[in-house]
Amino acid sequence: MIPWYLLKFYAQRHSKFTASCIVLLIINLLFYNLFHIFLILWVFIIGVIFAYSLLSPISVLPNLLPIYSKKSKHKNLGDDELTLMKTVCTVCGLRRCPRHRPELNILAFQPWTNLDIHKSVDDALHEFFNIVLKEFVYTWYRELSEDEEFVDELRTNFRFLASVMFRRMKKLDVPELVTKRLLRASVQHIDLCVQAYKEADYKGDIQQIVLDFMGSNVHCAMWSRKAELEYLRRLVESLFPYILRPQALNSSACFTEADDYDMDNFVPVLKSTCALVRELLAGAVLLPTLDAIANPDLINNLLLVFFDKTPPPQATEPPSPMVPFLGQFSQARARNQSCLRLELKDVINPECPELLYPFMQFLKSEAAVNVLQFCLACSDFNRRILNPDASQSEFSDLHSTVKDLYNVYCAPNALDRIKFDDDIVETLREVVEGPPDQVIKLRTSAPLFKAYEHAYNLLENNFLPMFHQSDDYYSMICGDRPNALLTKQMSSFFGGKLNSLRQTKKKDFTLAQFGNKLKDVFKSADERLSNNIEPALDGMSLNSVSPSVCVEEELEDSSLDCDHSMHDLSSWRVTIPRIGARPDPENPRKQYFVFIIDIRRLDVEEGEERKQQWTVARRYAEFYVLEQKLTEFHGELLECQLPAKKSFGTNKHDFTEGKKSDFENYLQKLLTKPHLRNSELLYQFLTSEHEFSTSFLPGIKLGKFVKTKLVKEKGQHLDEFLVTFATSTEASKPKSSKLSRRGSDTSLMSTSSDKLSGTHFDNNMNFGFQPPSSKRDLPHQVKDIDGAFDYLLFLLKNVFRAPEWFMGLMFSARILLKETVENYLDYHIEYKLSQVTQEHRLVGLVNLLKEILFFDDDPPRSDEDKRIRYASAYKELLDFLPDVLHTALGNSNTREGCELLLQIFQQPKLNKQLSYVLLDIVVQELFPELK
Repeated sequence: MIPWYLLKFYAQRHSKFTASCIVLLIINLLFYNLFHIFLILWVFIIGVIFAYSLLSPISVLPNLLPIYSKKSKHKNLGDDELTLMKTVCTVCGLRRCPRHRPELNILAFQPWTNLDIHKSVDDALHEFFNIVLKEFVYTWYRELSEDEEFVDELRTNFRFLASVMFRRMKKLDVPELVTKRLLRASVQHIDLCVQAYKEADYKGDIQQIVLDFMGSNVHCAMWSRKAELEYLRRLVESLFPYILRPQALNSSACFTEADDYDMDNFVPVLKSTCALVRELLAGAVLLPTLDAIANPDLINNLLLVFFDKTPPPQATEPPSPMVPFLGQFSQARARNQSCLRLELKDVINPECPELLYPFMQFLKSEAAVNVLQFCLACSDFNRRILNPDASQSEFSDLHSTVKDLYNVYCAPNALDRIKFDDDIVETLREVVEGPPDQVIKLRTSAPLFKAYEHAYNLLENNFLPMFHQSDDYYSMICGDRPNALLTKQMSSFFGGKLNSLRQTKKKDFTLAQFGNKLKDVFKSADERLSNNIEPALDGMSLNSVSPSVCVEEELEDSSLDCDHSMHDLSSWRVTIPRIGARPDPENPRKQYFVFIIDIRRLDVEEGEERKQQWTVARRYAEFYVLEQKLTEFHGELLECQLPAKKSFGTNKHDFTEGKKSDFENYLQKLLTKPHLRNSELLYQFLTSEHEFSTSFLPGIKLGKFVKTKLVKEKGQHLDEFLVTFATSTEASKPKSSKLSRRGSDTSLMSTSSDKLSGTHFDNNMNFGFQPPSSKRDLPHQVKDIDGAFDYLLFLLKNVFRAPEWFMGLMFSARILLKETVENYLDYHIEYKLSQVTQEHRLVGLVNLLKEILFFDDDPPRSDEDKRIRYASAYKELLDFLPDVLHTALGNSNTREGCELLLQIFQQPKLNKQLSYVLLDIVVQELFPELK
């Protein structure tokens, strides 16, 4: 029995329904002879009560149209082709091979393996990438060289990148991505815009209102145009381990020294291929593409295309044949091969042991020498079996040789097993298990030749390129590396001298004398091998020493006391009374701020020739250089530490003023340290008028620097000094000259400056590299909403302001139709995707992208043209909504909702914000490793 209090509770909760049932019961009692008619109504009421008791507001029925269900993609493929190529070792064919490096699998070097597309699509991509190279590489590279080898390297990297992206997109579940993530982010963006505009009472500039409402919650790319470009660069850099070849990644990346960057924000500086690919992708592809996507006029055009009822064009030509992905594009175009790039046939020639031996040593380090051994043994076997005068005894020997080859390299349990095709292994097994005369089959059949070709290609495509970039190859061509030899000799020389200085009890040889012995190293290039140099320095290469460095030159750092050998910094007093402004030498219109340090000496009385008081100007970064150099010589000073270094915004007046007291306390604490009272570094910082930079070694004449530096900085942390000292003997790298902008002979503006100045976006939010200060928690009404049907209900309620009765009806329909509608939408997206990815339409999309990025020579559209397109998009949006919806919502609500919805997408900065949110979602789906 149902308790009475429950019946009373639900009767009071649904009073109208209860009153209707009571009225119906009274009428039924009055007209009891019509009970068979009222029975239909009672059955309906009982069904409603039964459904209400079983179904909750969040309950939904399953898909009522199972024929309209998208094909599920199996994400956990066990032994599909892609998974096998990733996990199976290319050399031995074992899953999760513990012997060879995991990056030796075929996808690590050739992700285009078994990746075929239609020839017309391949030709379109070929033309697109050729235009990229022509516009952004050949324009400057032709002035440097006619050699195509560098461009061939870029072509291979482009093919590698496109193949990786193609493979990952094939695994992507596009309908789920659109309905579950992209649509959710778009509705959330609309919700924030509606809430912000509602707070402003639907008055004012909607773009500025929404940006102010979001505050610091905007995407970091929206801070400024430079921040946007920097974000794209960092994004591309984070993808390099997945989209670039291992050779390009390993050989083209280096890291900056701690002098140049804050260690808390340590960033790799990419050179060569990585830097060029980064700039091409970030500045030439992604930035203009996102600018085009965020253009309101283009969005209106896309809406018109979406609402257009014209059927898509049909293919007029038969499908083109399948070809390897970008195979023609990546073909080498270099006419003259470098003499340093050896051919495999020359390397494995037994008659050239000077090439074969280093290659064999390299393969030993890669645990792949068995591949070379098989090639050499197989080559010798082929030469012997092709002898027409071979006797029966020689056939027996050849049969034994084949048996050894099979047992060592082909047997399933062989230690040096190489992965061959099953038909090759099976044919060789039949020959091995047969009589000796069966070996004659290998003279005319292909299995052994295929095995040799497979091993040969493995060496040529995988291991030979690695050998060309290995230390073994460098040593074979050039001998030991000069830097390594110099460092080794300097370390051995300095280490021996310092150890002898620590162990000896005699005082006839001091560090000052040691400096005098070394100063001759810095003579001119003609006198670089002085007879007074220790024998341990004879092997050093000193050709890089600048002839202008001379030991007789005096210190020119300041006009203060030239004889500072006996200075006592403990008697000095420092303060930072004010901040000063200085013009920026690179841009006279700008200025930076410096700390004015006031120094007063207590040990100098009035009337003396030496100065008693003076001031020195130091920039923000110079204090951290001083801290770093003091740490190198004296270890970490726990009581004297600067606050964490900032990378951006350090030239502002407020920032500099806020650091004044911290830097003043830091200098005052340094002067109280007994072991720093004679510090040469601190003396130079407080007296020199020159910039105190990380390259302080070249800034001071080395003839006296070595002597005074080793005497005055008596720290126990000399390793960094010795490395810097050895580096100072090398010639500085030539600085690249500034290039003028294309089409201008006078401007020194970078080519990226044109991309950063856009009429639609200005400077984004104009915050530089600092986020806006306003911080607020944004309301997320979409947080608990999931599915396309729920997003539709949300838009009807918040944008179109649907009446309550209609929303109640829609919520009732949600129980019945939610799963059906969403499954049909997934099916429809998948169907449309299959149409868009047809051969002729893919060619059209590639050509459209090419026209937008490189051949958009049409005159800018006038404001009138944009208004006409906007009006057309608005009219098509109204016509797209069914008449039933117009009637239920009302014409006024329908028009206002469509206008508000369309106005949100007429704001370029808001579109850019949404573009980057969607970009992040797509990148995370394509590269889940970044999560």
